[in-house]
Formats: sequence, structure tokens, C-alpha cells
Amino acid sequence: MPSPLDATARDLLAAKNSAVVYTCAPETTVAEACRILRDRRVGCLVVVRGSEVLGLISEREVALRTVAAGLDPLLARVSEVMAAPVARVPLEAPVEEVEALLRARRARYLLVVGRRGLLGLVSQGDLARYYAARERALSVEAPGPGLH
Repeated sequence: MPSPLDATARDLLAAKNSAVVYTCAPETTVAEACRILRDRRVGCLVVVRGSEVLGLISEREVALRTVAAGLDPLLARVSEVMAAPVARVPLEAPVEEVEALLRARRARYLLVVGRRGLLGLVSQGDLARYYAARERALSVEAPGPGLH
């Protein structure tokens, strides 16, 4: 296992409770996408056509691009409101690169890709959990005051 200071997107994915990436088709209604989000207890869906990633829909797109825009979630299609294009990182990208890309893109989610395509999804929450665990690990390794 790599040191917490050498972690990559692969390690972020490995630390998640689930490696499942939930998807929907671009023709899916926003209302149906919301039901999937609720039922699967996830924050976003990757919008795909076959193996091609078109975008993603999260609670943010529902709130800002659907409800706030006055669209009817029962009629609006995911393709009308999805975030696209979606930022991607390779499996071996250092965690610092993942964080920098999330910040630069003001994104909440990044796709992790490899030679076979989409491998997973990392979120700001995954990154926060990683940094919290790293801090705990580093504080355990560091001797306390007066312990030489």
C-alpha cells in the first residue's frame, strides 16, 4: 500500500464503499434521474450513450438548471440540463492533481478513466475523507511532545 503522501485516484476509488457508477441515458427525464439518485443514495449519475460518456447530472443540475430555470422535471430530459463535458483524470493521477482539477473546474465530481474507459467517479467528499484519514495517519506516526 502506498504512503498516504503518494496516493492516487486509484487509492481514492479503493477507499470508497462502492465502486459502482450509476448511469442513465440522455433521454431519461430529470424526474426519473431524481428517483434513481434517491433510490441509489448517490449524488450524481453519469449520462452515457453506449460506452460514450456525455455528461453528468447531479442534484446541482436539478436545482440550478431545471427547477431554477422553470423547466418541468417530468418533461425535461437529462441531456438538456446535464453538466458537460465532465473532467477526467487517469487512474494513476496523484491526489493533488485530482484536487487541483476539482478546484480549477469548480467541479464536485471527476471521472476516473483507464485504458478500458470509465473506471469510477471521485467526488469532493471522497477527497475530504482521504485528507481526514491522511491527517489521522500522520498524527499517529508523529511522536507527541516530549516523546523522544
